[in-house]
Amino acid sequence: MAEFADQVALRVKAGDGGHGCASVRREKFKPLGGPDGGNGGRGGDVILEVDPGTATLLDLHRRPVRRAGNGKQGSGSNRNGAEGADLVVRVPDGTVVKTEDGEVLADLVGAGTRFVAAQGGRGGLGNAALASPRRKAPGFALRGEPGIERSLVLELKTVADAGLIGYPNAGKSSLIAAMSAARPKIGDYPFTTLTPHLGVVEAGQTQFVAADVPGSWCTCWTAPPGPPGSRAASRSPTWM
Repeated sequence: MAEFADQVALRVKAGDGGHGCASVRREKFKPLGGPDGGNGGRGGDVILEVDPGTATLLDLHRRPVRRAGNGKQGSGSNRNGAEGADLVVRVPDGTVVKTEDGEVLADLVGAGTRFVAAQGGRGGLGNAALASPRRKAPGFALRGEPGIERSLVLELKTVADAGLIGYPNAGKSSLIAAMSAARPKIGDYPFTTLTPHLGVVEAGQTQFVAADVPGSWCTCWTAPPGPPGSRAASRSPTWM
């Protein structure tokens, strides 16, 4: 039985940049080889991407902290550090990304739409990149920058695949509670459900979202039996 999550708090941490290397070339018969320290690698980004195969935010609800890879430190012989791996987080179509204060950062609509939730830090420069005519062999290197860390709120604008409609108190809430993890209010009186409730239904490899639609009624005018041409009418409620 599947649970349903349409809003989650997500903590993302981009990768830190790798430190630069302070190294001096040492080779036989070349005492003044010069600096050859490489740069540090860039930290990985945390990217939110719309995946048509993802229906809910349940996976993020279960694992609310996501981290990208850190960049590697540079080394001698002008070897730069490897870049950190980007972390791609799959989200459903219609996901709205907000800050904790409610500011909307992105509205992800359409398969493949991406949003960089946290940018990785830049790698530090090695002493080879810091050499200048005034300082030919610097004995230091720069540290990598830390990656961005932030808290986000993800909300899903859910569109149900199927809806349960019928007379009030006909058992729609009981049905969706039986076939999903949704827990709508259930009572033995009409109009127990006042707002729609959503639930994820799993049947083998198939997964879909069902909505429990509140019962409604309309009042219609129906003509009673009578002689032809009679304008007498009575009002009878028709439940929808």
